Amino acid sequence: MNTTYVFPPIHESILDNGLRVLLVPDTEQDGLVVAAQFRLGTFSDPVGLEGTAELCMGLIQKGSGELSAEQTAEKLEFAGASLFSDVGEEHLGLGIRMLCQKEEEILPVFWNMLLNPRFEQHEFTRIQREMVTSLQAETVDPGIIANRYFYRTLAGKDHPAGRFYTLNSVKKTGISDVKNFYETFFLPQNCILVVAGNFDPEKFRNRWFDILSKWTGISETKPVYALPVQVPSRVVKLIDKPTLTQASIMIGHAAPGELFAHRNEVALSNYILGAGNFSSRLMSRVRSADGKTYGISSQIASERQFGAFSITTSTQNSQLGGVLKSILEVLDDFCKNGVSDSELEKAKQFVTGNMAFQLEGIGNIAEKLLWLRFYDRPNSYIENFDSIIDQITLEGVNQAIRDHFSVENLIIVVVGKKVELLPQLKEFGPLSVYHFRDKI
Repeated sequence: MNTTYVFPPIHESILDNGLRVLLVPDTEQDGLVVAAQFRLGTFSDPVGLEGTAELCMGLIQKGSGELSAEQTAEKLEFAGASLFSDVGEEHLGLGIRMLCQKEEEILPVFWNMLLNPRFEQHEFTRIQREMVTSLQAETVDPGIIANRYFYRTLAGKDHPAGRFYTLNSVKKTGISDVKNFYETFFLPQNCILVVAGNFDPEKFRNRWFDILSKWTGISETKPVYALPVQVPSRVVKLIDKPTLTQASIMIGHAAPGELFAHRNEVALSNYILGAGNFSSRLMSRVRSADGKTYGISSQIASERQFGAFSITTSTQNSQLGGVLKSILEVLDDFCKNGVSDSELEKAKQFVTGNMAFQLEGIGNIAEKLLWLRFYDRPNSYIENFDSIIDQITLEGVNQAIRDHFSVENLIIVVVGKKVELLPQLKEFGPLSVYHFRDKI
């Protein structure tokens, strides 16, 4: 059995308040990484106040305990420490990197961000203004417009994946809403904490566990995990943006979530179709052979249960019809005939090699442990990853393609100049036309 990686000794415990802590000592380097991951994300935004999770994550980092935002930033900078954060649909992450010698100086700052954020009004106003400015730019970005129409069509306005933060929702959200979100969801039982690097686990427990144990809070509100969806038939949507000389295209349908038993077969299939850069079928046909686009790719976006498969590209307005035909021909052949042994072998080599790359450095190890715990997977999933991938058969992959990829129930979204694109789209399915400034 091949083994790609063996985790260092992990000291794992669950405190009385429900906080799960993983201590991963590594004395070969002077760094220390502390990362907290919460089992909630933007899907848990209150309806009508979309953007609350992102506002909350931004505000938590602006001040710590008795320190203002400026004092916090100055303290971290002088110590050579840096924060990092992640805002996902079903998870939120906040972490810090530092020299191990700075543990006593910097960790209290980080604990206060988690346990005692300042929530100052002027910092909230600044973050809110920055989000509004960003949204104003996004409302005219054709790729983002296509993405929003795609997910709204796929999931519907009442599904978490079909809701987005907007200028209106961000402006409506007040600091009291953010505080309520924090008090409802930023609880120890919703958190996994990983500490990795050059430190002594026993000393860490004795020094910090009492502080972490004082983190309390109770809420009956559960984080939102999105359910799977399905679109029964093909839908075509044209969003008119008259000034564009290129059409932005997004095509796809529902896909299995991360917890699906054959998720790896689906991922390998997608790599062959469109995620494999220049080696993928879509790139080989639509870019290299037809020369109708600079780049094209396919993606699988997956949460715990909800997932979406999509193909994205752009092309000159005059080439739209030809590009769509080429994409559908490649996808149709993929669905009907599956993939070959040689294609699968190349995909396996990439996936196993990429996993090894993801485990370089203590920060990546901490991130991977959070990923494993979030999906309730054992460490052996990573340690035996080569063997798991190697055991996947050609028939298994082709069965996954037959079960989970389709050329029939596609959502086709195109953003561009209606007068030039509309005649080319009519043959691809039931067509609806919108203006890019329409509210969805």
